[in-house]
Amino acid sequence: MSREQFDAAIGAVPASTVDFEAVLDRERRRARVRRVAVPWTAAGAGVAAVAVGAAFVFAPGDPAGTLVPAGTPSAPASPDPCAVSPYPPQTGAPIPEKTDVATHRLTGVLTAAVQQRVARGTKLQPHAEGEYPKGTQHGPLTFYHVFSAQVRHESSCSGGEDYFLAAATTVDGSRRGNVWAIVTRLGGNATPATECGKPPENMQQSCERKAGPHGETVVEETLKSPGQATVNRTNVTKPDGTGVMVEAQNVADDAKKPHPSGPDMPSPPLSLAQLTDIALDPGLTLYP
Repeated sequence: MSREQFDAAIGAVPASTVDFEAVLDRERRRARVRRVAVPWTAAGAGVAAVAVGAAFVFAPGDPAGTLVPAGTPSAPASPDPCAVSPYPPQTGAPIPEKTDVATHRLTGVLTAAVQQRVARGTKLQPHAEGEYPKGTQHGPLTFYHVFSAQVRHESSCSGGEDYFLAAATTVDGSRRGNVWAIVTRLGGNATPATECGKPPENMQQSCERKAGPHGETVVEETLKSPGQATVNRTNVTKPDGTGVMVEAQNVADDAKKPHPSGPDMPSPPLSLAQLTDIALDPGLTLYP
């Protein structure tokens, strides 16, 4: 049988229904958020992005997310791949507000709280993490809703994101840093830490777990490496089922990236105490 006869016999190959760019963009974002919730683990282990008919692995240490073929076989098929997903479903109650109402309210609360605490004259500018979906840039500290429904494939599960994220670059003269915030229902892949974990290799860590004034669980931590970025982060678990993470870095882009010339400012634009005050703000809740 000739190639032409074979092509005629099988007909045209149907176009793929998988939006690979959307899948890869989602997995890059998931890796970054997972690194915030469970510090730095995604950078060390790599993140698998599995779609129908294809598998890719993000090369560790490459901020651009270079793709290389997956070198290890996938896990045995499960009757319900989403049941064994490493990103657990959320356990918090559905939020009472519409998404646009919640994002507008949370943006106002966070912006006011940050502006009251950063150094006088500090300007807030858009940050790369404020781009979502791809091609849509949100303003500084403007919350947006990250959501993707869980989708069951033959032997994998994708999606399952559901949280609010905001970010900004801080500019104080020549000194530049950044501030992140995540507000989420508890139980999902972006849920805040409730215990101090072990520091990453070659990183210095200070961490304290304590109780908040109204029954919150607060975990404050600082991560640093000589000559590289410093990260201040506060995780707060609130009794009403809201999880809040607020982070400040002394680099304009991302602390995960190498900075051969050193950080962009001596210390992050917000201290741990200031981040904790922000995270404990009664307005940063999904259940007002």
